[in-house]
Amino acid sequence: MNASVSIIVGVYNGEKYLAELLDSILSQTSYAWICICVNDGSTDSSLSILECYAKKDSRFKIVSRQNGGVGAARNTGIDAFDSKYIMFADQDDKLLPSAVATALSAIEDSGTDIVRFQSNKHMRKSNAVWERIYRRDAIRDVRFPHITGGEDNAFLWELDLLGLKTTEIPDELYWNRTNNGSFSHAVSPKYIGNVFAGYRSMIAAGRRNHLSTWRLFAKLFSPVFWFSLSIVVKRHSLANLRTLLPELTRLMTFTFFNHKEALHV
Repeated sequence: MNASVSIIVGVYNGEKYLAELLDSILSQTSYAWICICVNDGSTDSSLSILECYAKKDSRFKIVSRQNGGVGAARNTGIDAFDSKYIMFADQDDKLLPSAVATALSAIEDSGTDIVRFQSNKHMRKSNAVWERIYRRDAIRDVRFPHITGGEDNAFLWELDLLGLKTTEIPDELYWNRTNNGSFSHAVSPKYIGNVFAGYRSMIAAGRRNHLSTWRLFAKLFSPVFWFSLSIVVKRHSLANLRTLLPELTRLMTFTFFNHKEALHV
């Protein structure tokens, strides 16, 4: 059977939990998948683990590249194989056994471009790309900014600008590990810089889709405000505050005075 779904996994030094994820993919009740594992310059045993699974099952495909961050790794995976549908998984998470079968059935039955399912988080609203299955031809040439932190927001923002149709189903198909050592939990100057790079990428996408400057400002005001407030209130180290203020200034300048669209950082 030809693979209908590409499961894209960016891998960077993920040896601790990687095998659990790959085992969960192997246990899928549907056979209609291929797993594209993008080794993003790992320096631990991640590549050896991937090679072991690729020998075990030819549906695991390994693509190695120099380290470029989560966004760049996912882009490499998107372009690596031409399947009809795309799903994403993080290296320290797991798919429930019926994930592919249920998501595939839902998107084919609904005829929509995206189906959002549930994870163990059961969030009313979610910007996690791994809670969805995507019709490949619907996402066109939309890609992630080359960052780690804020890349999901930018990707889903641009898909939303395309007016894609989304269906939601109540099925819990994905298990996300709360990993306090992960990049997104380690709020640092680098992470803050990446999130703001994601905001600038969102502005560039808005311009490509003919949104006015003031409409862009209105749509982004709330997420920028609440993220900035969280830094001030909860993560207020001197280094973080020294990063936040220039990033806010840079974002305002980019929004109102810099009309170049170039921005896949």
